[in-house]
Amino acid sequence: MTGKNNRFGNSMRSVLAVALCAVAALGMYLHADAKEGAATHGMTRAERIRAKLESSDRDYVFVVMHRGDWRHAPENSVGAIKGAINHGADIVEIDVAKTKDGRYVLLHDDVIDRVTDGKGACADYTLEELKKFRLRSSDGKTLTNYRILSLEEAFNITRGKILVNLDKFPRDPKGIAECVRRCGMEREVVLKGGFSPNALKERMGELWGGIADGTFLYMPILNINRPNAVKGFNAWQKAERIPFGYELCFKTEEPLDVLERLERVQDKNGPRIWINTLWDSLCAGHTDERGFNGDPDGSWGWCLDRKATIIQTDRPKELITYLRKKGRRNLR
Repeated sequence: MTGKNNRFGNSMRSVLAVALCAVAALGMYLHADAKEGAATHGMTRAERIRAKLESSDRDYVFVVMHRGDWRHAPENSVGAIKGAINHGADIVEIDVAKTKDGRYVLLHDDVIDRVTDGKGACADYTLEELKKFRLRSSDGKTLTNYRILSLEEAFNITRGKILVNLDKFPRDPKGIAECVRRCGMEREVVLKGGFSPNALKERMGELWGGIADGTFLYMPILNINRPNAVKGFNAWQKAERIPFGYELCFKTEEPLDVLERLERVQDKNGPRIWINTLWDSLCAGHTDERGFNGDPDGSWGWCLDRKATIIQTDRPKELITYLRKKGRRNLR
């Protein structure tokens, strides 16, 4: 009986030791979780998104809404921006154009004909004159009560709530960056373009310092089907500051030299991959519509398999639902 009691006692001590280790481990986990939660306590949603974007977390996938919620309001309008916020997107992509009086407005085209009841080049109108026109609905047929927004007005809507990707940044890099800085939005904006480091430095002038020190988030755009894609990638990898990510565009899946190189540097601190699932020529057919029509694994899943952690979409509701099912939308 004594031997049996010893064996029983030893067994119980082993079980107790395992249990204590488990409790200790759980305590450490909860402490770390609480510590992370404390670190983000009091931050705005935009600040939390920026912090996540710059973190080593490669599980979370960022959703970018293309021209805002354009299915329910005119593209680049107040309604489109608020719709992106309400959908829970991380980044709203808007387009910037310059007016006759040197202001910046939200407009994709060089002319206003397609999206308003006016005609002519944006650059031929002042901001006040542009405000007289009404924006068309997404079908291009119905006039709405929405008006063209200035960039400052757009920032007043997004501030603290969502990051902003300024497309058409190459139209006037220095001027647009100056406007961002005047509005105090440097840390809530993502800039992008097809510039080499030297070309962007020349265009930005003294504001290049904001790119080099990481205040401004700049993302190079690489068309990986073009011969100079690898050269562009290598140039940025040797720049004063390696970009936080690369936007990749590709009409076909071959060649994928740049994508393969990016995948090789996808450690916890490597640059992120941004893929647009908007239409065939940007993602080799792995589009939103493919996902929407019953093949999400062949669309957004394909992007995840290539280690994309930023996806620009015209189907935010469906994409977010898909990512949640995959456990890829835990923003602390």
